[in-house]
Amino acid sequence: MNRIYSVCWNITEKCNELCEFCYRTLAEDLSLAENKAIADKLIEHGVEKITFAGGEPLLYKNLFELAEYIKTQKPSILLSLTTNGLLINKNNRETILRLFDWITFDLESTSVEYHKMVGRGEKHLSKNVDNILFFNNKINLKINTVATKQNINDIPYIWELIKRFNIKRWKIFRYYPINFKAQDNEDYFSITDEDYKNLKDRIMIITKDANVQIDFNDFEDFRTTYFSIFSNGTLKDNTGNVTCNILQDSIAECISSIDLTNHMTRKKAYEKFIDKK
Repeated sequence: MNRIYSVCWNITEKCNELCEFCYRTLAEDLSLAENKAIADKLIEHGVEKITFAGGEPLLYKNLFELAEYIKTQKPSILLSLTTNGLLINKNNRETILRLFDWITFDLESTSVEYHKMVGRGEKHLSKNVDNILFFNNKINLKINTVATKQNINDIPYIWELIKRFNIKRWKIFRYYPINFKAQDNEDYFSITDEDYKNLKDRIMIITKDANVQIDFNDFEDFRTTYFSIFSNGTLKDNTGNVTCNILQDSIAECISSIDLTNHMTRKKAYEKFIDKK
């Protein structure tokens, strides 16, 4: 069966940060009932992992209710939350721990000034260090970093910051000028193939003895390993093209002609790091 193992569900395009490398696609949110209908199709199809992203997923007012519904329908499913962390507080932390198996925070630098310059704000770094401190050893922790011309020399020092914690995965994305602000700022942020390769080599050396999965996401990885659902229900395939709207169409039909080899290879690469509840 041609099947999607995992999806990245951009549940809302609303965001409370103004990242200059953002490549999100702007669209309206769906209702809770509509998103439950999408969830039912994903479960029926056999999806085993859903990552809620955005935008900022915590700005979707029904996020926790939707996650609760999905877990009720399929308790074994893995739910992941990719968040900028700013909206996490003492009132929602325990709910996150109860509903989600993974949580991902973005750290772009060890510098407050870089986070401020890039549009994440001056509180982003300190807030997420506090978040990591709270969630450490309570949930599968992942760190995302976008590698740009402006932070590439500082990225190895992020490891010095996060290696004190039980980080399961660290994913380093090559800045991808695909659309929106990312495309507008291509000259300022783009890095060369050689610089990206040198960064990869350096990271693999300094993390070689660590029990953490290191992923490098280059341009081709965006096109061959991910399936993204957007906030209006459209599904993009591994070439970045809209193939259908899941509210109206069958997932099986949408992906019938897609080669899922790289998608399933990525699944096998990180399964050993998962702590299931």
